[in-house]
Amino acid sequence: MRHFNDTIISRRSVFGLGGLGALAALAGCAPTQTAFQPSGKGIVDVVVPYSAGGGTDTWARFITPYFASLQREVDRYQIENIPGGESITGTNAYARAKVVNGRQTLVASATTYFQSMLEHRVAEFDFAAMEPLALNGTGAVLWTSADTGITRADDLFDGSRQHRYGGMSATGLDLVPLLALEALGADIRGVFGMEGRGPTRLAVQRGEADLDFQTTSSYLKQVKPLVEAGEAVPLFSIGSLVDGEVVRDPNIPDIPTVTEIFAKKSQTSTPTAHESAAFRALQAFVVPGFFYQKGLWANAGTDPAVIEKYAEMVDELNADDRFIAEAGEALGGYSLVSGRAARDEFRAAMKLDDEVLAFTKTLLSDKYGAVLD
Repeated sequence: MRHFNDTIISRRSVFGLGGLGALAALAGCAPTQTAFQPSGKGIVDVVVPYSAGGGTDTWARFITPYFASLQREVDRYQIENIPGGESITGTNAYARAKVVNGRQTLVASATTYFQSMLEHRVAEFDFAAMEPLALNGTGAVLWTSADTGITRADDLFDGSRQHRYGGMSATGLDLVPLLALEALGADIRGVFGMEGRGPTRLAVQRGEADLDFQTTSSYLKQVKPLVEAGEAVPLFSIGSLVDGEVVRDPNIPDIPTVTEIFAKKSQTSTPTAHESAAFRALQAFVVPGFFYQKGLWANAGTDPAVIEKYAEMVDELNADDRFIAEAGEALGGYSLVSGRAARDEFRAAMKLDDEVLAFTKTLLSDKYGAVLD
């Protein structure tokens, strides 16, 4: 396998009979896909429904050259950024094209998944029916400044005061920590509209918010030094999913998970109906939100040969020590997971039961003013 430091692969090759080449030949028998204009022979088009330079775009530009390097018939992957509507605009465009031969793919992240789960009125896609090709999870940590006087997670639900949570959007990735805090019975006031995780971190450091939520990789780089200096306090992590069970994140094993804290709290006081509903919602949203946060996707009905090819490539990359070393920062210290391996678990999480969906929509509407219907 070739290795790259840049994000574009170019090489001269002829479509053969294997992988996407065979599928391209078969595409002539499929219905005409007039909404999709391929960039050219040997190119796999990739829709990224976010602006260039963001975390998901960076992930897409890192990972796709490695997939190209494993396919004789592919020169490169061509990224097309279509931002807007909290990722709905670009994802709708991809879904409308209905490409199923592997020549066009989608890179999506938690915000996109949540729009589907919450049945946003303008979302024309359903990730419970689409085909994941490769997924990459991450962890996260809720933390606070030492200046707040909060020293452990129990202080969040002791009833002493209301805590300010700084975030970007209640319907985006912030939904997971909001649900976690509701499940623990914390008195929370959300402050939203910040433009990224850098600003949310700085808001806590400046005393403008009490709580912030950072992915594990960002926590280790940006917040852990503050912890070591006595300026910050980690409160809980999301954890990792192993054989269907939430365990401590191996990258931050000293930080308890919110699942641990909820279970411990439940031993001394029975959760209210609101807290139990919030915890059930958390269990649903955390799977696509963090355990499989970023992914390369294909439309429902995609040829099984395409799905199998990506599963083989993911296995090959995960067995490559050099790739793992090069991918450390981009993948956040977590392995790629093939869509074939994660499909059932991901789809199960996407299908919210009526009570969880109603609870989440009501919480977002009544407490945070987010109307989805």
